[in-house]
Amino acid sequence: MNSSLAYSPARWLDQFFTDFDKADATKNDFAPAVDILEEKEDYVLRAELPGVAKENIKIEVKENRLTLSGKKESSWADKGADAQAEYRYSESRYGGFTRVFELPRNVSGESIRAEYNNGVLFLRIPKAKEALSRVIEIK
Repeated sequence: MNSSLAYSPARWLDQFFTDFDKADATKNDFAPAVDILEEKEDYVLRAELPGVAKENIKIEVKENRLTLSGKKESSWADKGADAQAEYRYSESRYGGFTRVFELPRNVSGESIRAEYNNGVLFLRIPKAKEALSRVIEIK
């Protein structure tokens, strides 16, 4: 069998959780890092959103696409920074972000659960009941 055509779970998952906007991001834009894990009954999407307030995060599912968007605001304004101050060096990224993922056909989009804790967002995306494996009894 040709090894390039061999089944690869990672390649299969990549086909479904396509990130449509990642290729368009520039190095100056804030784009949260995302990990996706497949469990027996769910997919789990983990997004790192340090410094993003829960109120500034929006999650939407429409036409089998999951959109994660929000805004990371500069923390300097909260600290009373001088309006005349100039940056000398900065690696921090701020601003709006949008990440769009095409969901696998075997998920139940209406049952997605979200949890946000310490700057990390977890989305638990259940697989549809018909997608779960089961044992068939022979009679």
